[in-house]
Amino acid sequence: MTSLVVESVASTTKRQRIATHTHIKGLGLDEEGNAAPMGAGWVGQEQAREACGLIVDMIKQKKMAGRALLIAGAPGTGKTALALGVAQELGSKARVQLLLWSRI
Repeated sequence: MTSLVVESVASTTKRQRIATHTHIKGLGLDEEGNAAPMGAGWVGQEQAREACGLIVDMIKQKKMAGRALLIAGAPGTGKTALALGVAQELGSKARVQLLLWSRI
């Protein structure tokens, strides 16, 4: 009886990872800090975006103590999207750690 050799063949198709929330480009706020119903990749969550806008303003004006921001809520409520929007607004030079906590 002959032995059978199985070889692994790599796929020729290009693998591309698409990250979640790549559509988020900021918080979608106007100059007064009001959220548009649709803007910067967002639909809805106006109150949460406006609250994050206040935090972004405090961080930019150096009026917020500490280096971390905790966003808590139930799974699927948009914590990660809000964190990405805050990070987009602050830019790459910000030294704030965004902590996400899901509670069930």
